[in-house]
Amino acid sequence: MALDLNDKPWYVPLAVGLVLGVVIYFAVNSYIFKPIRETSERLVTSIDELEREIEKGRAAQRDLPKLEEEIRGYQLELDRLRRILPTRKETDNLIKKLKQLTERGNFELRSFIPGTFQDRDFYQEWPIRVELAGTYHELGLFFDRLSRFSRIINVNNLRISPMRTEAGGQTIQAGFTQTTFIYKEVEPAGGAQ
Repeated sequence: MALDLNDKPWYVPLAVGLVLGVVIYFAVNSYIFKPIRETSERLVTSIDELEREIEKGRAAQRDLPKLEEEIRGYQLELDRLRRILPTRKETDNLIKKLKQLTERGNFELRSFIPGTFQDRDFYQEWPIRVELAGTYHELGLFFDRLSRFSRIINVNNLRISPMRTEAGGQTIQAGFTQTTFIYKEVEPAGGAQ
């Protein structure tokens, strides 16, 4: 069943040619060029996203010296804060400092009894029971010097009682709890390697 267009008027083959041309155009466009265009658009979008990521990376690279300087500043601040709120017990260091303070004044260190740690949110409290014998004026100087330590030390439950004057001029006995604090470092996720 062949279609013979030779004996038809000139506009019939033209109309059939136009219809066939339109059908071929839409078929080729839908099945060949449309997927190619969609793939091309996806690739262009992907390239644009990658170029934005590359620009972010370049911006981060330009900011790297500034960020490294900020990290050094934060590290110095962290070191300073660790002196105020250390991450471990420093019993020996505290005893040495307390002994130095008592030797600078007219004191007798009668007891130094570390207590048990008490957990808090991000730190631990470490109470230490201390008893001294000395003069009232020297006790004030002792607390003044204690307040100048680089780490935080609170004095609680202060009891002062008179005592008979002994050789050495000690007139009072003082008992108090000095509480210091220890920062609990958070272990990185996954534990130590």
